[in-house]
Amino acid sequence: MIINSDPHLILDNLTVRSSIKALNDLELKILFVVDGQNKLIGTVTDGDIRRAILQGVELDEPIHGAMQKDFVKYYDSDDRANLDNEILEKSLQAIPVLFKDGTIKEIHASGFNTITDKKNTIVLMAGGFGSRLKPLTDECPKPLLQVGEKPIIETIIQNFLSYGYKKFIISTHYKSEMIKDYLGDGSKYNCSISYIEENNPLGTAGCLSLINSSEINEPFFVMNADILTKVNFKQLIEFHQSSKAKITMCVRNFYYDIPYGVVSSKNSYVKSIDEKPKISSKVNAGIYVLDSDLLNNFPKDLYMDMPSLINETASKKESSVAAFPIYEYWLDIGQIGDYKRAQIDFISNFLNEK
Repeated sequence: MIINSDPHLILDNLTVRSSIKALNDLELKILFVVDGQNKLIGTVTDGDIRRAILQGVELDEPIHGAMQKDFVKYYDSDDRANLDNEILEKSLQAIPVLFKDGTIKEIHASGFNTITDKKNTIVLMAGGFGSRLKPLTDECPKPLLQVGEKPIIETIIQNFLSYGYKKFIISTHYKSEMIKDYLGDGSKYNCSISYIEENNPLGTAGCLSLINSSEINEPFFVMNADILTKVNFKQLIEFHQSSKAKITMCVRNFYYDIPYGVVSSKNSYVKSIDEKPKISSKVNAGIYVLDSDLLNNFPKDLYMDMPSLINETASKKESSVAAFPIYEYWLDIGQIGDYKRAQIDFISNFLNEK
């Protein structure tokens, strides 16, 4: 079908940050980048932006650094009899048709995505003691701490439900009965919730050995049950599948300021000094996608955390673990200060969620 191209057009000097906002406002998630003469010079999808962030492109840089310059296009004079079939065969979102001068005549799209029930399972890690949140966790497990109008874990479940994911496995240990009593079997959320219980803490990867591997045949999510985020889970799964990796780990840029001048020197001579630089590192965001066949490799009742699993998997093959950068809202509620911040953030990010 032919769509209205105007909402999908952006200039090549628009920032990555503004382009993300433009994408989020669209039902069909693709942008077409034009120059000052309105000639089409590139396309941008969510995956393009995340790959660019991994390569060091900053959010306030022009989108030119994240766009795809090599894309499928037709010209007005071309035979377009196979255009719609090419969209389907190549799993494209859209194909532009251009006038001879490179400006856009029309955009053919595959149709808009609808929310359908997904087969992928979500494993939520809810067994921790929440020691850094004491005394709040003395009588209440961390996933049931109230943020805004509901417990953290309920917000997480409803966020997944909004993308069509309805099968949950919750790993419990500390005050597990309170979690089971509150969530039940998931019927009140119109989903399925089952539980695995660690007799002794097995770590964020070791507890996966308790899952019956025959129950999961698709890539599955693993997520800590103390995280508030607006990450697009559908795009995360699609990113994982396109990467061909065994594990995809969500990462987030973390910035910290060095309060001193950092000196670069050679031998006994100063080459330069960078006064109070801001350093950026990618940190683990506590959200993962794993291929289902990994469930066959976990020894029973052996402690293992996710970093150990990732290091072991990455050591076997360079492309075994992919990184999915999060630019959306994300907060790990690990300490009292984070919990207080979450109360404020909930108003702007989750209050109007159903």
